[in-house]
Amino acid sequence: MLQAVTLIVGSVAAWLWLRRCALGWWLKALVLFGFLFTGGYLVHSRDYVLSFFMLVAATAVYERYGASMRLAVVLCALAWVNAFSLAMAAALFAAAWWPEIIGWRSKTAAERSRIVEAFVVCFGWFAWSAYLTYPTADSQFGVGKYKGFGNALTKSFIPLDYDWAWLARIDDLLAAVLLVASLAYAWWHSRTAFVFVAATLAMLLYNLTYGYGDYWWHFGNAYLVVFVATCFARGPDGVGGADRALRLVGVGGLVVMALANLAASRYGAGRDVYANRDYSNSASAAAQIREICDDCTIIADWDAIGAAVSALLDNRPVYYLNRGEFGTFAEYSNKNIAPTWDDAMAAVARFEKPVLIQTAFLNEPPPPDMGVIGLHREGVHDHINIWQYTPRPVVVDEESGG
Repeated sequence: MLQAVTLIVGSVAAWLWLRRCALGWWLKALVLFGFLFTGGYLVHSRDYVLSFFMLVAATAVYERYGASMRLAVVLCALAWVNAFSLAMAAALFAAAWWPEIIGWRSKTAAERSRIVEAFVVCFGWFAWSAYLTYPTADSQFGVGKYKGFGNALTKSFIPLDYDWAWLARIDDLLAAVLLVASLAYAWWHSRTAFVFVAATLAMLLYNLTYGYGDYWWHFGNAYLVVFVATCFARGPDGVGGADRALRLVGVGGLVVMALANLAASRYGAGRDVYANRDYSNSASAAAQIREICDDCTIIADWDAIGAAVSALLDNRPVYYLNRGEFGTFAEYSNKNIAPTWDDAMAAVARFEKPVLIQTAFLNEPPPPDMGVIGLHREGVHDHINIWQYTPRPVVVDEESGG
């Protein structure tokens, strides 16, 4: 059902984008069948395809009604999709209402009232959205660790890993050139599009450098924004060589980005997404648990892998160390902690037949009463060790404590 909903939303978004996009048909095809548009956001059923739809719809509303309450409502809906969409909505609000603020003195009382109403509605809604989605230290893992601007910029526009070391050394430079090209295109196309792209990328890339966007589908929001900018109404044509140069540089950058994402659809978007190894070892770990201990208590060090194992075991409840409670799905809340072996030992002591799934945490040497009974490694996404409490083992053999 989730895949069906994603396909419907994505198809409508693609249809609307094709109608509104200012690019030629061949470039539209390159973009639409690129990794992030067709593969990354449709095949994997990510909610960013809803961001894409809402963004394109917002450009249509803006073209027809301008900076109006209708646009404010659409932007509020966009801000509700996810934290990245909130940044996009705020940027589009700034782009649409900036000219209104500049011309404040020439506005009538009724027009000023409508501007104030839109500000109150959007700022209130955006603030609430930010409060609900802001990653705090006790609700998200790895937040606040600087990961580097270049890494975020590169993966935003070039979703490929390279076998050529010389290219890997200059990919940040290539990404920076593509960033400048996208800004050049936006400036040539529409001043509103330029403010939208510049403000959005500033917020998205800054956010990504501090660890909130850790995966390829997060980085791809920047790529999405660039091509949504092609849906804004074209401004008055400029004159002279400068305007032609901006268009040449801008369209050239869009072609390179589209080709890179088309190549990623064929060769994969790097080792974090596709490889010759399994993406996740949850299936093999769940199969082992089903075989050796169908009635034991499963303890997982954190939600994501525990939820996958739970689903593969017919939604069997799993005790999550990071939350200190049973559950069947991943949940980020203010109960989350980074569990330790002390937490694990306290948990296993509570249950008669415990089995511990270790994935991201518990990296210190294990206590002597814990013995490994399963090693599921070489996955792209996760490595899983399965442990038992040797005083009450679920697998009794000579190597159960090894």
